[in-house]
Parts: sequence; structure tokens; C-alpha cells
Amino acid sequence: MAAITTQRCFRPFLVALSDVPHRQINEATARVADLLNLNEAERQLRVSGGTTTVIRNRCGWARTALCRAGLIAQVSRGNWRITDDGREALQKFPAEILDRDLREHYPPFRRWVDEIAERARAKRSASAEVQDDAFAADGGDEERFASVPEQMLELERKARALLEDVVRDRLSAMHWARFEVLVERLVVKLGYGASEDEIASALRGGTDEGIDGVVNEDRLGLAQIYLQAKRWTKTVGRPAIQAFVGAMHGRTHKGVFITTSDFSREAHEYAESLHGLRIRLIDGREFASLMIDCGLGVSEERTYRTYRIDGDFFEESE
Repeated sequence: MAAITTQRCFRPFLVALSDVPHRQINEATARVADLLNLNEAERQLRVSGGTTTVIRNRCGWARTALCRAGLIAQVSRGNWRITDDGREALQKFPAEILDRDLREHYPPFRRWVDEIAERARAKRSASAEVQDDAFAADGGDEERFASVPEQMLELERKARALLEDVVRDRLSAMHWARFEVLVERLVVKLGYGASEDEIASALRGGTDEGIDGVVNEDRLGLAQIYLQAKRWTKTVGRPAIQAFVGAMHGRTHKGVFITTSDFSREAHEYAESLHGLRIRLIDGREFASLMIDCGLGVSEERTYRTYRIDGDFFEESE
């Protein structure tokens, strides 16, 4: 029995979404199992020490990776569709799609993988510091105690990632008027404009050829930033960014494009290739992360303390 890996599920997952407008995740998983010709035992195989099946687990990771690469997009809670980039990927990779293919051809996926690697390096560094600072002992309770900060840090990271997913889902389902208000408040929290009222007036003063709002970069209004905010579920492509740039032409050199969904590879490449203009693309995950950082829609419920043993104290001689 060949191992059911996440990579094996990449292309079948795209195929499962290619013949319908969108598909529910459970249906897509069943379709992937069919495409992989899994027998009943393989379909029911469960992950070690867990209650979920291996195929569901691997499809879940495949869905995350493909979404990060911009090959699929969420339509609504639990429903996914293939993007134009995803259809092109089926043509580009007729046999299989591997991790290295996503990393080489899709910059958003590469950035995501690099971020994970950086967090892992930070975790190893934190672990090493804990070991250096911990009271020397052969093991037992003190060794387990020394590992507590590392465990709590990892739990906090996992909770943060889950919270970002929840916030992003809420943003996608939010009424457009409420979404505009939220964008206004976020811009103020990030330090732009004098007040929410000032930005609200700019945003609601009427759209202008692809511009949703204009805010002052500083209190004196010596520089302006143009805003575009899209509460979309579909991937934002290059044409939308080009239209935004066209509306900015001759008026400002800085713009921010915010969406609750994702940006295609071409959109990122176009924004990065501009000369004389700076376009900041903020996708749904970063939008959710900024909200958490700014305390919008979420609040800290409780703070937990960690402790360390002062080894010198116990080793001091009379």
C-alpha cells in the first residue's frame, strides 16, 4: 500500500474542484480518494493516535498548501473552488504536483514555507535558551519544568493560527458596509489619518475609477495613500491591481490593496515589478493578523505566567 502523502493529494484535489463551480471539503476528500484508487481499508485508515482518517488529514494539508499557492480559493465556509492559476497548474503539471513545484512556481507558497521555517528556527533557538538557563539536573521534574515555556509558546502559536483562520472566515461573511467601517478603523489603528471620522469621509465620499478611499499619510496631509478594499472570496488577479494603479496614476505614489481572499501569483509579480510606485497587497490572512495585533474584533482574555529557576540562588555558598 503506497503511503498517502500530502503531495499525492495536490493534483487530485485540484481535479476534484475542476469540474464543478465549487465543492464541499468532505465531497472533495471523497473525490480525491476515488482518484487515488484507495480501497476501503485505506479510506478508513486513521492517523497515529488520532480520530481523523489519514486521507482527510492529508487533504486538509493539501487544501492549505494549494490555497497558499493561490491555486484554490474559499467560496464560503467549507466550500472551495479552483482558481485560474489552479487550472493552469493542471495543464502545467499533467502527472503530479510536488512541494518543489509549488515552491518554484508560486511565490506566495514559497513565502509561507519560509515563514514556517523561520518560526521553527525561532522555536529551536528558544528551546536552546531554555536549556542553557535551566537549573542543571539529571532530569525528572526540573527537566519537565524547563520545557514548559517552550510548550506554552507553541500552544500560543497554534492558537494564533487558529484565531487568524476564524477571523478570516468572519471577514469573508461580513456585510460590505460593516467591512468598510472595519477597514477605516484598521487604517487609523495603523497610524494613518487623524481620526476614523476623517477616513470615513474619504472612503464614503464616492469611489473614483477604482479608488475606494484616500487617506493622509501624515497629519499635515503632505502625502496621500490610495486605498482599495475588496471583500472577495475569489482570488484577486493582475487586472484588478492594474486598474488600481491606473487610477493612482499622476495622483499619488503609494497605494494599499486589501482583500479578504488571496492574490494570484501574477498580481504579486506585477505589484513587485512597478517602478516609482509602491503598492502594498494585504491578503485575508495578513488582514486577520493585523486585526489581532491592533485588537480589533478580538481581545486578550487571560495572561499566563511562566517561571524560571534562578540557579545561582541555589548554588550560593554561605
